[in-house]
Amino acid sequence: MRLQDQPFLVLRKLLESAGTVVAREDLHAALWPADTFVDFDTSLNTAIKRLREVLADSADNPVFIETVPRRGYRFLAPVQVIQDGGRSPVQWAPDASPTLVARLRSRLIVAGLFVTVVVAGLLVLIHSPVAEPRVLDSTQITFDEMGKGNLQLHNGKIYFNEQASDRVTLLEVPTVGGTPVLLASSYPGLFLGGVSADGSKLLIAPANTKKGPFPLKVMDLPSGSLQSVDGIECNDVAWAPDSKIIFARDQDVVLSDADGSHQHKLLSASGPVFHMRFSPDGARLRFTVGDRMTSQSTIWEAQAGGTGLHQILTELTDFPDRCCGEWSRDGRYYFFETRRNGQSRIWALPERHSFWTRSPVAVPLTTVPPNFYMGTPSDDGKKLFVTAAEPRAVLVRYDSSSRQFVPFLSGISAGDVEASRDGRMLTYVRYPEQTLWRSKADGSEAAQLTGPSLRATLSHWSPDGSRIAFSGSRPGRPWNIFLIPAAGGPADQLTSGTVSDLDPTWAPDGSTIAYGQTRIEGGKQIASIQLLDLASRRTTTLAGTDGICCPRWSPDGRYLLASHADYDDLLLYEFATRKWTVIARGLGPIGYMEWTDDGKSILFDTLLVQEPAFYRLRLSDLRLETIVKIGDVRRYYGPFGPWAGIAPDGSPLLVRDISNEEIYSLDLQLP
Repeated sequence: MRLQDQPFLVLRKLLESAGTVVAREDLHAALWPADTFVDFDTSLNTAIKRLREVLADSADNPVFIETVPRRGYRFLAPVQVIQDGGRSPVQWAPDASPTLVARLRSRLIVAGLFVTVVVAGLLVLIHSPVAEPRVLDSTQITFDEMGKGNLQLHNGKIYFNEQASDRVTLLEVPTVGGTPVLLASSYPGLFLGGVSADGSKLLIAPANTKKGPFPLKVMDLPSGSLQSVDGIECNDVAWAPDSKIIFARDQDVVLSDADGSHQHKLLSASGPVFHMRFSPDGARLRFTVGDRMTSQSTIWEAQAGGTGLHQILTELTDFPDRCCGEWSRDGRYYFFETRRNGQSRIWALPERHSFWTRSPVAVPLTTVPPNFYMGTPSDDGKKLFVTAAEPRAVLVRYDSSSRQFVPFLSGISAGDVEASRDGRMLTYVRYPEQTLWRSKADGSEAAQLTGPSLRATLSHWSPDGSRIAFSGSRPGRPWNIFLIPAAGGPADQLTSGTVSDLDPTWAPDGSTIAYGQTRIEGGKQIASIQLLDLASRRTTTLAGTDGICCPRWSPDGRYLLASHADYDDLLLYEFATRKWTVIARGLGPIGYMEWTDDGKSILFDTLLVQEPAFYRLRLSDLRLETIVKIGDVRRYYGPFGPWAGIAPDGSPLLVRDISNEEIYSLDLQLP
């Protein structure tokens, strides 16, 4: 029976994973390269329809191919993998007696049949479909659409954080649903680390305007009082066996008593550590390690005492960004999260296997959309409490006449916007896909310039409008500087290596690009500013810029605007004098800054302060003007925080977050 290429590839993919759900995204990857742009849904539906015609199958009453709504497809019929079992014939000696030969042949045939039956049985056992973990049903627990995280479970209650603008609140809600109860709403907020075994205490890391570490506190739930834990400042924290505390201070993992005494460093990782969890028997420790260069993370394991450190789940090469694992209470399963192309899903890894079963293989429990983020399993192992979100953003412009933020470019889900020098064209990055686009100033004739395999951010026009420089990152690789024709075409990678290159800005004559570079020395991140000569492709470090990042070339070419790496000031570098001057300080963390077209003023925003705002700083006399306070704007966080910029008419641009994120209970079937 004739079968076209695409239906055949779909059939082969389904047969290879018989009995399990194959996600639509995985079928997409099997059919087309990552940079191919097709009407994927229509093509896949056509291929499935053709397969069912050939197999005389029905979508309503399937025998072979089952549609799993919003997830993918499953091949239902048993599949047996038949190996090549051919054997060479036995050669008998010429002088062997016929009777002996007959007896030997008979015994060999019987033995051969026995071995064949045993081997066939083992092959069927090994290769036959194995029951896999899956989600049977889901129940929505919360309904306020706000961003949520740090889910912790105890005695029928879910404790969690919720974020509204720059404020983080601490709440609890019954596992069966109901109205959340506010536990704390202090500014800027209290991050939840864990619930004690008896449910009476919460580990709390008070947020501040710096990156950390944070002073650790313990909340007494009955009274709501906070008590400091002396001697512990940490980036993340959790409860450990025997009521001890395990905390991370950047790359170091430390174990201590509940009062902070008897601190003992267990290990040091290759990057910042978070989400530490001991196995239920207390024998193993798993945690997430971030990569400062790629903004991705991996999951690692060590013995409880810190020895035997190694990375796990390395076989998931298509999902290099992994984090936030949780054991089931009986230790039979390990749940974790992967992220790819702005999409997040949850997986289950069986922890136990025998001689007769295959080695444990991680199985996806959820598909996308929506995005699912790890939470916590129930005590009985029958449910997994998670958050589910549909990331959505609206690009808005501040209208000074109405004193309101109004949609810009029809409110597309995008940021990183910049107008060409003549104001006729725009470049921007679509969220959450992180793809680079170009359009006319009114949004018409929009064209996508990069595909999903290259994340893009911080795009900037060349002075002549012919090219766009941007920071790009491929899966598992650092951010580097790329150059792409505005008309479209291949992206030219200008920088490479194990460092992270960001924020390209053009010299007014188009000959040089300045950018911020982050390198690792002694386990610490060190920022500096690099100058790239486009003709020679030679890069030099701007002297005296260690600890300084995020350059912005002035329109007249006289200055570079930048900030220290903790973003607490604005610096101005004058090329004529080769000196830096602090021009603003004490306003809180500074987000994005831009020159006005005339080069006379600088616009920038602040965040993580009591009253975040958008400011204009006049260069002639350093007069600071508040344009608009933005504390009531729920801002969308991209890979480098909430973006802000300037529209062609000089008005502020922000990205408003309209994502819908709720807590769900997933009913599990765990074989």
